[in-house]
Amino acid sequence: MTDFRLAGLDITDATLRLIIRHMPLLSRLDLSHCSHLTDQSSNLLTAVGSSTRYSLTELNMAGCNKLTDQTLFFLRRIANVTLIDLRGCKQITRKACEHFISDLSINSLYCLSDEKLIQKIS
Repeated sequence: MTDFRLAGLDITDATLRLIIRHMPLLSRLDLSHCSHLTDQSSNLLTAVGSSTRYSLTELNMAGCNKLTDQTLFFLRRIANVTLIDLRGCKQITRKACEHFISDLSINSLYCLSDEKLIQKIS
């Protein structure tokens, strides 16, 4: 399975550990409106040894209100990211998204195409 949609569910870090362990080819993950996700959840998805660090291309965490600008620090580790949706994440600032894009745009071109929607354009 390469696509997994868990939008609006009570996902915890324990659930994320299971996903990482049992879905090594996961490329698109929808965790939008999962209210228990924190910056530590982002760290788990992108940690050294995590399959999702290399397999994820699209990550939707829109509406996850416990996420902060620190999440962007962890999401920089995703090697092949083409889309990150953080719309509605009230504690993530536009300035942090712009800084994130400038860091990513060294090798590829990214844009902030909507409020906190980060997309690769080349």
